[in-house]
Parts: sequence; structure tokens; C-alpha cells
Amino acid sequence: MKKSLLLCLTLLTLSPAAFAVQVGVSIAQMDDVFLSRLRGYVLDQSKTYPDMKVQFEDAQGAVDKQLSQVQNFINGKVDVIIVNPVDTQGTKNMSEAARKAKIPLIYLNRMPSDSKMGDGVSYIGSDEVEAGRLQMEYLAELVKDRKSVNVAIMKGLLSNDATRFRTQGAKEVIAKHPNMHVTLEDTAKWMREDGMNLMNNWLLAGDKIDILSANADEMAIGAAMAIKSNGLKPGKDILVGGTDGGPNGLQAIKTGLLSVTVFQDAKSQAYGAVDMAETAAKGGKVEDIKFIPFQQVTPQNYQQFMTK
Repeated sequence: MKKSLLLCLTLLTLSPAAFAVQVGVSIAQMDDVFLSRLRGYVLDQSKTYPDMKVQFEDAQGAVDKQLSQVQNFINGKVDVIIVNPVDTQGTKNMSEAARKAKIPLIYLNRMPSDSKMGDGVSYIGSDEVEAGRLQMEYLAELVKDRKSVNVAIMKGLLSNDATRFRTQGAKEVIAKHPNMHVTLEDTAKWMREDGMNLMNNWLLAGDKIDILSANADEMAIGAAMAIKSNGLKPGKDILVGGTDGGPNGLQAIKTGLLSVTVFQDAKSQAYGAVDMAETAAKGGKVEDIKFIPFQQVTPQNYQQFMTK
């Protein structure tokens, strides 16, 4: 009886944090607009679990920094780790370390290409090839009656599989249209300023561009701004397509800077990752891979996405 009473008193004096689900989250680059939104949604959903405590770290675009952050999470004995990878081909060591420590690891938004899912490692995000296809299918329809169409592709970071697969999806559609040709390709690193500079360089070099296909909205918006500054009209002289469908991209559709974007459901991805973390921490089974569908956004339907 005395032992039971002593145990109860001990439990009552322990800090509530002692019972919390500790989740370590490493974001590839927090100054990225989309990833900043992703982080916000992770935080929002974590608040729905009173027992969950989340620690965020910014990898600042450095693979070694992110690996160190994951190792620190492991040393700190967190219950679950969520990683938005800096480099989708640089995750093997993180996966192996988490498995060895028997700590569930959830990759968010960017699917690793060098780590096999399962055995405590999961992924939640979207099928990036689908994004490229949806974007280019809409643009191809707009130019189907033209004899020759020059397409410039503005890529994200070359270390990201999202860059490779979104470009692949766009090229798959282009290959089905004999009048369309990829004439320019380069990276703008996901950033608006880089997109503006790259488009300026192309236009100043005298390159003929009919369609600008960007792997992300921020680059597309930068490119559209450069088009305007060169005396041309986005949507008329050059069609501009983006991907992500965040607030900036939707506003750009509304104002005519973009002809199309593809909605990437950051909220569902982030919320899903947090839900998976809670389940995994409690010993429940989570999916190895969970895809959240992309959706095409056009001037005709953009308003329905404004509240998502």
C-alpha cells in the first residue's frame, strides 16, 4: 500500500513534459516560402495533441548540418523524427541512424531516392511527376494550334528529386506534342530573385520563349516579373506555369502573372506527418509511403483554392 502511494505521489510531481511525445523536426531551408508554410502547418497540427512537444531545426540547405541535427535528436532520445531533406540523395545515413536507434523517421515533402521506405522509415508527400504533367497539359492545350512552340524549363535545386521528377513530368507531355520543343533549361534554386535573374538573362540574350515552365511558383513569379520589365506580357507573349499553389501563386494566377499552377497540399502533407508521428510514437503502424494528390489550378478554378 505504501509503495503504491509513493508511486502515485512521484508521478504527480513529475513534469508534464516527462510524458510528452517528443518530435524532432529538421526543415531543409526555412527561408524557402513553401517550406516555411510547411513548418507552420506542422506546428499548427502539433498543437492538437496536448502531449506533443516539437523541436524545429533549420538545416540551412546543408546536408551535413541536417545529419548532425538528426543525430542530436537521436542523442536527445526523441520519440519520432520528421525530416524535410536537403538532398533527396543524401538521406541514407539518417535512415540508418534512426533505424539503429529504433526511432521512427518520417520524411516529409521530399521523397528520398537513396533510402528504402519501411522498417521504421516512412514518407508523406506527393507524386512529383504528376505535378509536371498537370502543369504542362494545361499549357500544351493553350498552344495546340501553333506550328512551333519553344519551351524554357526553370528548375529547382538540382539536388532535389522534386526538380528531376517535375521536369520529367513536363517533358513527358512535351514529347507527345510535335510542335513543342525544350530550348532552354537551367536552375533558379526555387527562389524568386534567381528566377527573375535567369529569365532576364535569357531575354537579354535574345532567346525566343513561348512557354516558361517553372518547377515552383516563386521562380515562376520572378520570371513573370522579368518578362514584364522587358516590355512583354505574361500570359500573352510568354505563358508562365508554376507549381505549389500557395497564396503567392494563387494571387499570381488572379493577376495574370501565371497561366497555371499546380496545388501542392502543404497542409495535408504537414498534418499527415504530425498524425503519423503521434501514431508511431504510441507504437501504432503507419504507412511506408503516403501520397497526397496534386491538383491543377487555372484562372477558371483558382478561387476554390484560396481558402485551402
